[in-house]
Amino acid sequence: MNKGIFWFICFVEEDGTLSFSGEMISLPVPCDPEGNPAADISFNSKKGDSNTHKNSWKDLVAKRKDLRRFPWNYFPRGRVEISRGRAFVFMNPLIQNCEDYILRIRQEFHICELDVMIKTDNSAHYQCTILDEGY
Repeated sequence: MNKGIFWFICFVEEDGTLSFSGEMISLPVPCDPEGNPAADISFNSKKGDSNTHKNSWKDLVAKRKDLRRFPWNYFPRGRVEISRGRAFVFMNPLIQNCEDYILRIRQEFHICELDVMIKTDNSAHYQCTILDEGY
């Protein structure tokens, strides 16, 4: 089982709709049912207790010429947290438009056996710029 951060890669079609590629970029971290990292993990948040989207994006797409031109907050993103044997998925609501998004998250983070609570979050914390004009 893992917790961590993720992005769903998508692009804007000519008619203004989002087209999800089916690709998810993630940074899963092995953890126990309480969410404690299973190994000695180095995190990049200010508190040192998690990875941030902003601090992780550049490294995750360094070898991807097709993606590294995009800023960390361009694509819809989210986070999986584990607590008391449950998975909590905090994410941008646009991800709900991606086919089988729950299944993809469950598989990527190896949380198929857990009860999963989806919490869509359109606050500034999970906003993405993909639909902004002029990018």
